[in-house]
Amino acid sequence: MINYPIRIIITLCLAVVVLTIIGCDRQSIASEKMDLAESLMDSRPDSALSILNAVNVETLNGKKDKARYALLKSMALDKNYIDTTSFDVLQPAIDYFLKKGTADEKLKTYYYQGRIYQNRENNDSAMQSFMRGREYCGQASDTMTMANLLVAQGTILYTTYKFDDFIKVNLEAAELYRESGRPDYEILSIANVLDGSILNGDQNLADSIMSIAHSKVGSNPEYASSISPYVLLYAITFGNRDEIVDVLNYYNSSDTIDEMTKIDIAQAYSKIGDDYNAKRFIDLVDSSSNARHSLKYFAVMSDILEQNGNYAGALEAYRIFSTTVDSLHKNIFSHDLLFAQERHEIEKTNLLKLQKRDRYIWLSLCAAFALLIIAGYIYYRYRLSQAKNLLEEQENKRLQLEQENLKKENENLELRNHQAELEKKNLQQTNDKLELERHNAVLEKQKVKLECEHQSLAAENLRLKIEQLEDESASLKDILEKRKDLAKPIEDAIKIRIEMLNSLLAAQITDNSAYAKSYGDWRDKLIQDKDEFMNTTRLAFKASHPRFMEYLEEHGLTESEINYICLYAIGLRGKEAGEYMQLKRHYHISSDVRKKLGMSENQTNIGIYIRKLMNKL
Repeated sequence: MINYPIRIIITLCLAVVVLTIIGCDRQSIASEKMDLAESLMDSRPDSALSILNAVNVETLNGKKDKARYALLKSMALDKNYIDTTSFDVLQPAIDYFLKKGTADEKLKTYYYQGRIYQNRENNDSAMQSFMRGREYCGQASDTMTMANLLVAQGTILYTTYKFDDFIKVNLEAAELYRESGRPDYEILSIANVLDGSILNGDQNLADSIMSIAHSKVGSNPEYASSISPYVLLYAITFGNRDEIVDVLNYYNSSDTIDEMTKIDIAQAYSKIGDDYNAKRFIDLVDSSSNARHSLKYFAVMSDILEQNGNYAGALEAYRIFSTTVDSLHKNIFSHDLLFAQERHEIEKTNLLKLQKRDRYIWLSLCAAFALLIIAGYIYYRYRLSQAKNLLEEQENKRLQLEQENLKKENENLELRNHQAELEKKNLQQTNDKLELERHNAVLEKQKVKLECEHQSLAAENLRLKIEQLEDESASLKDILEKRKDLAKPIEDAIKIRIEMLNSLLAAQITDNSAYAKSYGDWRDKLIQDKDEFMNTTRLAFKASHPRFMEYLEEHGLTESEINYICLYAIGLRGKEAGEYMQLKRHYHISSDVRKKLGMSENQTNIGIYIRKLMNKL
């Protein structure tokens, strides 16, 4: 027989073994259920939640299993759109995985921690959780959770007006959804990027994303509803009137339109100037819906009421809009999500927007007041014009009577004026006659004056000519006295010229033609013998101006051309020299001489040029 103590020990060991077997069996069952729930999490989240609810948490012994259950339960609640604000479920996962979990487990834990903070409307803490979770994106393999985290982070960025960052995270999320084979989520992220680019006014990015979206919808038409609201916003922001009308035609044929889309349609009609349809659609927004209390509703309503002339209603809508914006901004700035500089920039931007809208409203009111004043002034001018026209009619009648009386008086005056005109003409004729006589006397006086001036000029010319003759005679005499080696023909020519000059000088001084008889005979003889005259003149100049004659010979002038130049030297003009020589080639000789002497085209008078050259040499 076995002793009693030994029996007790054996019994306890058996109990322990049985309990261990039972516990292991229960643990195995719980693990299988969690595996099954995890496999159904994306495709059947409701079934996954039901399976997890059936798990007896008390059977979970290790912290890791409890942490896994907590994480799976939080995932199931989130995917079934059960928003929880408590960390009771997720806390075991937070305590364990954030310290000992893998990169994927930490990523998921931070993500669902942030989601709970979002449900609590604590965006500051939610953003911190998401930012910490993003540190593991490079190590984790769960692309779906990565993408979901980015989208959740973008939601907070959107509410804080960081549209550039909002666009960036949604672009990354769209790429991750594409890699995960979830085109439904991908198109939603693309729609977010399109929304952000429209809000940013970045048409280039919006055009690119719109092209991608159309391509996605082309292959998956069931996703069109995700993009269609932003097509209208794109047309409102970047499109022209025709593009907006095309989009509106699509919605006019639609049976069901959500409340926010009605606001967008009203805004579109407002932009193309269709105030009636804009007011009609804004009034269709359900008063009990959240859209009726949104910022966009009051902003669009303010513009529509202003365009319809309801400035009081527009101002009231704007006040509600401004109050709501201020409240939202105050809520944003009360958190630590924004840095001080960013807060200042947003506050400044919003203040400028408010001031701009206030300015638009005041300008509209001032414009309305100005139009009222202009209308009043136009009415006043109209009444004044009517009164003026009436006075003008009465004045015209009075003037017409006066004109008839004046016409009769004018007829009498015309008779008197005609007589006066005749008398005036007679007097004018008398005056003209006297004026003509006075003018003739003046002309006679001027004639006498001109004659005196002519005589004075003639006397002066005579004086100059006498001086010239005296100088030439003295020069020739000096040559005869000083130069005993002159050739006989040159000496004879000089003597003859001195005799001629003496005779001419005596005739000019005494004004006695008797002294000029020998000069006249000599002159007549020379006129008859032109060659002798020109040769004699050339010989005389050769003696009196040897350098001048040498200069002509050096330039290749012939004897006849030198004789021709001597005619200019004694004072003849071109026409006179030509008539004296009676040569048909007079102009040809003149042209040859000009070329040989190198005269320019500007030196038109050859006589002046020859006399200057002779005096110079």
